[in-house]
Amino acid sequence: MALAALLVVAVPMVAACGSDSTGDTVGDPGAGDPGSGPPSSPDADPSGTPPLSSTPPPTLRPASKPPKTPSDQQPDWIAGRVTRGGSGPCYGLETDDGTRYAMYSADGFTLDEGSVVRVRVAPLLLRIYCGPGQHVRIVELETVG
Repeated sequence: MALAALLVVAVPMVAACGSDSTGDTVGDPGAGDPGSGPPSSPDADPSGTPPLSSTPPPTLRPASKPPKTPSDQQPDWIAGRVTRGGSGPCYGLETDDGTRYAMYSADGFTLDEGSVVRVRVAPLLLRIYCGPGQHVRIVELETVG
């Protein structure tokens, strides 16, 4: 009787070793074993990751030469001596290193030639000629001396 009870328990256990969780026999091609048979579609990947593209990713080409002016110009402060004064709208300025600026302002203030000023400038967006030098717009002006 003990032998019969042992067989009743052991036979289903041994039979379970030969099948997977779906009840299909392990190693039976196409019977529920995802690694043994062909994928369900040509693009399917058994690991679950999508296939790689055959098109190469876009890349940036190196610049042929650097830009002539900074691409992110910000208003900046400059200081120098007024070379062309008056009541505006155009003024001249030369810095200590010899850089010349042609400055524009529609605010209508008077600058004396020879005075020393500190000026916050920005790129001049108007098409106006204010004399020789780098054309800039006056944002703020302080007389230093």
